[in-house]
Amino acid sequence: METIVTPHRKLIDLKPAVFDSLTLEAKRTGVSLKKYIEDLLESACPQSNEAVSGRIGRLIGSAKPKGVDIHAIGDDRLQYLLSK
Repeated sequence: METIVTPHRKLIDLKPAVFDSLTLEAKRTGVSLKKYIEDLLESACPQSNEAVSGRIGRLIGSAKPKGVDIHAIGDDRLQYLLSK
């Protein structure tokens, strides 16, 4: 049986200067503001870092497709995981 993970939604208030700064940085990196903020929050979360470096991290090598250029994959997160 598969586990279904549903994302949590949270409305937050940002000061105008913070919003402008995040918007500029998101544009600089070429991603949407939403994705940029999500990535920042995920990288700051100790549980997500432990999951990737722990049990899940050991499975990544076995999931890497053979003979496939990982840079041709459209999902940035999947590219990152498969590059390790």
